[in-house]
Amino acid sequence: MTLGPGFRRGTFGFWAWGIATLALALPFTAHAQQADTAAMAQQSAAMHRLDWMHGKWRGEARMQMPGVGEKVVTHTERVGTLLDGTITLIEGKSFDVDGKVPFNAFAVVSYDARTQSFSMQSYTGGRSGTFPMTVLDKGYAWEVPAGPNAKVQYKAIFDGATWTETGDFVAEGQPPRPFFKMVLKRIGDSDWPMAGSVTRD
Repeated sequence: MTLGPGFRRGTFGFWAWGIATLALALPFTAHAQQADTAAMAQQSAAMHRLDWMHGKWRGEARMQMPGVGEKVVTHTERVGTLLDGTITLIEGKSFDVDGKVPFNAFAVVSYDARTQSFSMQSYTGGRSGTFPMTVLDKGYAWEVPAGPNAKVQYKAIFDGATWTETGDFVAEGQPPRPFFKMVLKRIGDSDWPMAGSVTRD
């Protein structure tokens, strides 16, 4: 079996072929490992628009449950950053009066420097998805597809003291139907998710 000039079956042939392949790959590998500092600077600057969210929050959430009616829970959020402040991490958790957790969600907010757009990658209840996100002045909005010609729209506003977020079900040709509202107060700082990270030693 001939692999090319000078490369034939045998230990030396495969060894030489491997070295040649490695040599060709090294420039690409090195390039892939280099940080795009310009993109990181834009991402970090964009994330600063969400600085108001950082910390721990607690309050009340009200949800309209199909066939059940309104459910009221104690709701919490904790928010922090990773990767030199280029992404924002959010965990939402609700508690029933008996302490059980009926709702727990995790999201990563990122900024694409090429398209100059935000997105939210969300995980909850065995489901996940990545959704476009609009960052407002002291707030944000995002939406989730909810079937043919329908969607769920979320909008959050921070008035300097209170984080209020609402959710509406919107079907084509129908008025929005509110189904979710949370009202939270900031209860303190948080070192999450950096706390407990592995160190060199």
